[in-house]
Amino acid sequence: MDYIKQSVQQLINKHETKDPYRLARAMGIDVDEFPFRRIKGLIFEIAGNITIVLNSKLPEWLKRVVLAHELGHRQLSPRGMGYFFMAENTFMESRAEYEANRFTVELLTWGEEPESDESLEHFAARVGLPKEMIRYKVIK
Repeated sequence: MDYIKQSVQQLINKHETKDPYRLARAMGIDVDEFPFRRIKGLIFEIAGNITIVLNSKLPEWLKRVVLAHELGHRQLSPRGMGYFFMAENTFMESRAEYEANRFTVELLTWGEEPESDESLEHFAARVGLPKEMIRYKVIK
């Protein structure tokens, strides 16, 4: 098992949920919303208080994806790295973004696999992921 899947498994086992909103609460992370123009979400820490801010203009299913992505930053990135944000147009994918995207897909698909005759696009829709993100899914 790779380190990202292991991190997801440990988080789910510890908090007994894969729901990003419940995980954030259990981890003591505040979740707020703001009508950003281009940013989908961001995470920051001030004086030991961690906050994730989601773009209030996003549909609910996409807020869930963005929240999972920001939780991935929290789990996988070293402390004190500043803040991360997910913007509409990111042309180059850093290692931190790749890891957060993999974390997102592993978390939101935990316990789910595509059916034998199911396309990856249909699987992505069924589990609430943008079809572009399904490329991060490691299929058993």
